[in-house]
Amino acid sequence: MIPVIVIRPQPGCDASLDEARKLGLDAHGFPLFEVKPIAWEPPDPARIDALLIGSANALRHGGAALSAFRGKPVYAVGEATAEAARAAGLDVAATGAGGLQDVLDRVQARHRRLLRLTGETRVSLQAPEGTMIEERVVYASKPLPMPPALADKLRHPAVILLHSAEAARHFAGQCNAHGIDRAILSLVVIGPRVAEAAGSGWANVAVAETPGDNALLALAFQICEGQICGGQIYGAPRGSKEVGIEPIGMQDEIPTPVPVPAPQAKTARTTLLVALVAFLLGAGLAGWLVWRGDLLPAKPNEQADRAPAAQQAGAQNAAPALAQGDTARMSQLGSVETRLALLEDRLSRVDLQANAASGNAARAEGLLLAFAARRLTDKGKPLGYLEDQLKLRFADAQPVAVDTIIAYARKPMTLENLCSRLDMLAPDLAEGPTGENGWQRIRRELSALFMVHRESAPARTPQARIARARLMLDAGRTEDAIAEVRRLPGAEAAQTWIADAQRYAAVQRALDLIETAAMLEPRRLKDAEGKTVSQPSPLAQPADKAAEAAPPAGT
Repeated sequence: MIPVIVIRPQPGCDASLDEARKLGLDAHGFPLFEVKPIAWEPPDPARIDALLIGSANALRHGGAALSAFRGKPVYAVGEATAEAARAAGLDVAATGAGGLQDVLDRVQARHRRLLRLTGETRVSLQAPEGTMIEERVVYASKPLPMPPALADKLRHPAVILLHSAEAARHFAGQCNAHGIDRAILSLVVIGPRVAEAAGSGWANVAVAETPGDNALLALAFQICEGQICGGQIYGAPRGSKEVGIEPIGMQDEIPTPVPVPAPQAKTARTTLLVALVAFLLGAGLAGWLVWRGDLLPAKPNEQADRAPAAQQAGAQNAAPALAQGDTARMSQLGSVETRLALLEDRLSRVDLQANAASGNAARAEGLLLAFAARRLTDKGKPLGYLEDQLKLRFADAQPVAVDTIIAYARKPMTLENLCSRLDMLAPDLAEGPTGENGWQRIRRELSALFMVHRESAPARTPQARIARARLMLDAGRTEDAIAEVRRLPGAEAAQTWIADAQRYAAVQRALDLIETAAMLEPRRLKDAEGKTVSQPSPLAQPADKAAEAAPPAGT
């Protein structure tokens, strides 16, 4: 079995080894980092609402200063970090599954002053509007040189688990320093950013679906069992929580490139090949006719002048037979011309069919790209190589829609995220604005005392409107959900949520437009080479039928 190498620092290295060996993997630990605490000055706990933790190392090496923040809620990047927080006596408010930025986007409205405990090397975060983040560096990971025992193991195929971008860069540099061939090593990494940091040239680069050992070890198990081999693997299987085995086509984190059908034969090349075959057939037919003597000119009778009168009389008697032979030869020539005309007609139909097949294939490829773009935006993932393909194929047909999709993918927002944020905003939405004066509050309370509605219609309390907006979000009716939220007393507290929901609704409309363009756009759709697709869509209604189907003027 291919060995699995773990290079993360202790005690995480031993924890990963234990989980790997439970799965029957041949796991070996070679920590290439040493984590050391750094003295830090804690801020005043009174001005901190919650802690933001991106690694369990921050809790292991935070020291006695952490005790000042007991009772404060913790937003943890993953379950392992959450367990470390509980072990340190802290309360966990939320646990993420897609990176620290995802956790930050879920912070509740009442927790707007955050303390981030981090290491020297950290990921930059974009704080939501109205959120303040104080950072304290409490630990540092010091890289260690690669030991000779690890270098010897890496001379043969192996699977390496990488838990951070810093580890990926250090490991790649050590492989270069020791002259280790990357082409025989497979990497299993915890996220797309780690895959980018590792560089290229590896046998496999498999990205885990979620940031945890379970997802990493599931991919490592597949590689060791030979179920993943050859080429770059982007994404992770969505199987069971322990060792889920699914086809590579179901990977999620970074999309597997959409399989594109083999390119159709070029029209000019097809025409040239058919013309060459026709020429050879024609040359062969002409040679056969010459061999039979049908195409040779009639030879003059050299002895006609010296022939006796009897011979001349015989020649005159043979004239009708010669005339019949000429008629037969003319009929043969006529049939050859007919065959050549039929062959030319057939070549024209073949060329037309080839153009039609090429156009339909380009439309099918465009539709697959549109579906892939929708799948990634719904999951809040980056477009990757699809961004260039969308620009190439749809920029002329739907430029605004393409720009909307690309801008959204660079700052994605999932429907699940909108739903969870709406749930967190529910208390603020049900209440009035925090900055209103007494007269405004009295007017709002008086306006809420009476509500006019049909007897059969239920009363719309703020709680009922929030529940209705939540149901509309689940049903994909984002714009209706926005309208419901705008009617709530505390709608001002949801302005950021409304803006994100409007972005989500706009990208859904843009995706609908490029899907329609892939099927019906008559002039400005492009193929994979940037050439215009001139073949009409099979779904397009012919002009004459469209005129017949159109209602009469004035109706």
